[in-house]
Amino acid sequence: MQRRHFLQVVGAGAGALILGVAPAARGASRRPADPFVPNAFVRVDADGTVTVTVARAEMGQGSRTALALLVAEELDADWPRVRVVQGDLDSRYGDQFAGGSAVVRTSWEPLRQAGAVARAMLLAAAAARWNVAAGECHTADGAVHHATRGRLLYGDLVEDAAGLPVPAKVRLKPREEFRLIGQGRPNLDHPQIVAGRMAFGSDTRLPGMLYAVIERAPVFGAAVRRVDATQARAVRGVRAVVSIDADRIPEFGENNPRPANGVAVIADSTWAALRGRQALVIEWDERGGREEGTAAMRAACEQLVGGQDRWVTARGEAIDAGLQRAAWRVEATYEVPLLAHAPMEPMNCTAWLRDGRCEVWAPTQNPEYVGVAAQRITGLAPSQITVHVTRMGGAFGRRFYADYAAEAIYLAQARGAPVQVLWTREDDLGHDLYRPAGYHRLRAGVDQSGAIVAWEHRLWNASRGHYLGWTPPPGRELNPGELSPDDYPVVLGPAFRYAYTPLSSRIPRGQWRAVENSANVFVIQGFLDELAHAAQLDPLAFQLAVLDRNRELLMRDTRYDAGRLAAVLRAAAERAGWSRPLPAGSGRGIAGCFANNSYVAEVVEVTVSPSRDVHVQRVVAVVDCGQVVNPGGARAQVEGSVLQGLSAAFREEITVTAGRVDQRNFDQYPLLRMAEAPPIDVHCIDSAGAPGGLGEPALPPVAPDGGRYAWLRRAAHSDGCLANIF
Repeated sequence: MQRRHFLQVVGAGAGALILGVAPAARGASRRPADPFVPNAFVRVDADGTVTVTVARAEMGQGSRTALALLVAEELDADWPRVRVVQGDLDSRYGDQFAGGSAVVRTSWEPLRQAGAVARAMLLAAAAARWNVAAGECHTADGAVHHATRGRLLYGDLVEDAAGLPVPAKVRLKPREEFRLIGQGRPNLDHPQIVAGRMAFGSDTRLPGMLYAVIERAPVFGAAVRRVDATQARAVRGVRAVVSIDADRIPEFGENNPRPANGVAVIADSTWAALRGRQALVIEWDERGGREEGTAAMRAACEQLVGGQDRWVTARGEAIDAGLQRAAWRVEATYEVPLLAHAPMEPMNCTAWLRDGRCEVWAPTQNPEYVGVAAQRITGLAPSQITVHVTRMGGAFGRRFYADYAAEAIYLAQARGAPVQVLWTREDDLGHDLYRPAGYHRLRAGVDQSGAIVAWEHRLWNASRGHYLGWTPPPGRELNPGELSPDDYPVVLGPAFRYAYTPLSSRIPRGQWRAVENSANVFVIQGFLDELAHAAQLDPLAFQLAVLDRNRELLMRDTRYDAGRLAAVLRAAAERAGWSRPLPAGSGRGIAGCFANNSYVAEVVEVTVSPSRDVHVQRVVAVVDCGQVVNPGGARAQVEGSVLQGLSAAFREEITVTAGRVDQRNFDQYPLLRMAEAPPIDVHCIDSAGAPGGLGEPALPPVAPDGGRYAWLRRAAHSDGCLANIF
């Protein structure tokens, strides 16, 4: 908002949001049509249109609509007159990343407060005009109402409201007064998307813009030794060939990796750039990268099983002693593969350096990281950098990083013109930041009463923490593994042990939807099921008994309630008819998890053909995510999570041979097809608590139910797992 009003920060501490804008002095010159802008998130025009600035990225999760609802609820806006604009990178908004299912839950109070501030000022303006007490007035549907004076539309009050002081404190509505939150509204972006008017990152067009594609190092960690660009430059439309020496780019900082080394072809069109790239002759310094491979990593895990673990946490008595008291003992190996994000819109970014400024158009989940990359590459100050956040065609964690944006900034600086970097599908699958693979070995025992008496979980993998350069907390040694105490919201028996041993790898690794939970819930819930069957107990009753023994624990300053997890498990079982018999060749599985402050349980019904192919017939999902802001958007998030979880369980796997990814397009990395998508019954429990996350928690429980055989058929106990879904 480029306005003459002086911005005031309301709030304390790091990441405080700008919630106040000082009004113009009374009597100062104002145009009658000037809008009312009480804070950084709300604008009311003289025609009554309310514009909400959304500072978090939209990648299909429906957050723009949900965040607009938070503002509109407290403002008592007329919903058909609400519009949304995307905010650029700006410190006034506080944190702007979209990840960790945090967008709605971290905006719950700040955006409601922004709307309440605007409402209070409009109501005060109407009361002053009528010369009545503000308490005699109320707001509804974009207007201030009075019992005898009638009503004044918000648009008629913008000039008066702009001259009032910004209140330091405002009242937020109690839940019983909500008329928009929880009621459901259509997605504000859908009309533009359906009509083809929504601009995504790859739709960015600038005067004189050039297009670039990059031949990246084919072997992870390799560097360019020599380039012959003679034939590439001869291609019509090619303007330049630029080597990207990423090793010379300053580090972007923890969790923000630099791009890969490569050679870029810049041209007048994408087609010319692609043809030029095909004509490049590059000699690579592989720097030992050909030794990298997933088969070698798996072999290393099998060898390390007999050795000492690097990090160990143990509670209670020794595992072997606990197992001796068990009536039933189970040991199993679970493996999870590398996974690609594979968003439908591959990576892309546009940058332009001119007049001492850098301007970036980035489909990014994390504009702050893009800003840091621009600073490091250009040497410019933050005030000289503008990051426009565009709509994204999917992300799933891949666009949290800035490596692809850094490429556009680097090339725009080298060329002195606006440059759009475009990735092909092959680029996207071959140069992702993959969900880490993992090799899990578990042992556990159950006594005659059905109680777990010993539980051991060991993991070997190359974690994202190692690749992303995480630093340990003060006074602690970093355990950068994908297994932590937070994966165990219950204490599983008097003898409990979990351990982690890292592997060294240069394969890029990062966040993938649901992060650690995407793997660990599959392993833990699947193994709980195996224990139940070994003890000849109903898996649901067995897990409910475990939860009943562990009512409440403190996890990362988040209050985990085992009772809420038990409630969604019971509700999912009831809706799915858990105790109802199924025909031969059919079965049900149930799993649940606590993630991102939400509780989710899912029941999957499957059939198994004579050839042992598993087909999912139905999925029932029950969610307790606190207050649901937009029910339609919530259901869509759960449905999308279930489908992506099934796709990963049945279809997806990235393998690396001699330092190169084997899967380069959808023929080799097949996703779940529309014809394979089962009916999904989603039910959200009515809850008065603050919203929890919902973009990720519904993904982890689906794999233990529907995909266990597909995931375990390469593991040591694959033949026994069919029993777990019957």
